[in-house]
Amino acid sequence: MNTHAKISKRLILVDSSQFQKEVPRSGAHLIFGSGEMADLIRAFDWSATPLGSIENWPEALLITLNTLLGNRQPNFLFWGDDLIQFYNDAFRPSLGFDKHPKAVGQRGPECWAEIWPIIGPQIEAVMQRGESCWFEDQLVPFYRNGKLEDIYWTYSYSPVRDAAGNIQGTLVTCSETTGRVLAERALRTQQDRLLSLFHQAPVFLAVLRGPEHVFEMHNLRYEDLIGQRDIIGKAVREAVPEARSQGFLEMLDSVYRSGEAFIAHNHPIDLQRIPGQPLERRYVDFVYQPMREIDGSIAGIIALGVDITERKIALDALLNTEKLAAVGRLAASMAHEINNPLSSVTNLLYLARHSGDLNEIHGFLDTAERELRRVSVISNQTLRFHRQSTRQQAVRSEELFESVLSIYQGRLINSSIEVQKKFRAQTAITCFDGEIRQVLNNLVANAIDAMQSMGGTLFVRSRESTNWQTGVKGITLTVADTGTGMTAEVAEKIFQPFFTTKGIGGTGLGLWICMEIVNRHHGLLRVKSRAIKSKSGTIFTVFLPLGPADS
Repeated sequence: MNTHAKISKRLILVDSSQFQKEVPRSGAHLIFGSGEMADLIRAFDWSATPLGSIENWPEALLITLNTLLGNRQPNFLFWGDDLIQFYNDAFRPSLGFDKHPKAVGQRGPECWAEIWPIIGPQIEAVMQRGESCWFEDQLVPFYRNGKLEDIYWTYSYSPVRDAAGNIQGTLVTCSETTGRVLAERALRTQQDRLLSLFHQAPVFLAVLRGPEHVFEMHNLRYEDLIGQRDIIGKAVREAVPEARSQGFLEMLDSVYRSGEAFIAHNHPIDLQRIPGQPLERRYVDFVYQPMREIDGSIAGIIALGVDITERKIALDALLNTEKLAAVGRLAASMAHEINNPLSSVTNLLYLARHSGDLNEIHGFLDTAERELRRVSVISNQTLRFHRQSTRQQAVRSEELFESVLSIYQGRLINSSIEVQKKFRAQTAITCFDGEIRQVLNNLVANAIDAMQSMGGTLFVRSRESTNWQTGVKGITLTVADTGTGMTAEVAEKIFQPFFTTKGIGGTGLGLWICMEIVNRHHGLLRVKSRAIKSKSGTIFTVFLPLGPADS
């Protein structure tokens, strides 16, 4: 016997006015089936109700009641003008301990006083006019287990007729849906929260469904990127037609087929953000991430990224600022380098003009010509250094270093700095050579500054190497000095923008921009330094892959 049945048996013994144990009621044999409610109805003293003894009940009531008791779907029955109540075992748990078992044989308005304004008119419509009704997930709160509870029901009220077609009762077929309703409400709350977070995300997001890449949803930042468009339910080729000629559909197709994410940095995209206006160039960092079902199959693609256009504009401005500063520094170096040979040429021309020996005159002029060629070399290297690279080209490490060292020849001599060279890398790398020269120029200039007051040795090296984290082949360029060195605290900050140890003489952008350039070439820039007396110095290493950089 289950717990509810035990409670019911105890209650039957207590309320002797309505229930008796082990004393068969007249007509009890007409109630079929087993179970708590069948036993309860057979034991109930029906003679104290308007219905009277069971043997006097109409056939329609007995048939309906026995059908109800044998049904495993929750059922409830209001019978007669007094709306006397019956219910089955399936309905019994929904009543709680304060309505069961007293609801058996009780009049409807007495049992359901707190909700009668809701259900009373519905039952009246059934009893008076035969109007059935049906409600889904209807809130019908009532007192249960000592408190008023919000209870949700899916239920129908339908008339019960006798053989003559007269309406004798109201059959309630129902199920309590409170658990499901509350669970769905909690799920919707979670979904609303996730959707809110989706739209609040500090990145642009879009979900593309199927092989045609149909927009399923997107957030506001994605709308800011592409402009206001009606794209939900449309394929990318239709919703963003300008993307077709820029390779984005091929990227999406590849991710959908392979299941491998696609990642891009500083990627340009031309978008018509305002209808009727020209395409606008934007730059984005983004990922195309495959979206998988539970079984692992690819259902679509999640596009996630950041519009970095403003950052790139600011970075380009800083790059230009640093280039202008570098031009100034190199102009001063070039003036110094050119001044000595030009002074020599002036003296040689003076001597040639005042000499009467033709052989001596030729010697003076030959020497002057060599000095002028030196001036030409310095000028050409400087112009080459600052000429903007429009395409990548193959260049050897020795050529890169020599073009930089030639500019600083005078400073090296005047600062008593010895240069030791060792170029073991013979393989050319494909890069923006002007940018790599800018990196080496900055490293060499810093090394000279570190040794200017004390002299020392400048080491420049190159060797073929491998990035063991990725397996990529490349070359390593080394610039080392025996200068003053740096503390660990300073070494940690030197690649941060606007950090400088040179006071008003430095911009604090040089090494930061060097790092940006090396990163764009998929390389590595590292530093080791120590500032110990008699053992000080700094080593910069630049690893560059053999392949091309990002355009």
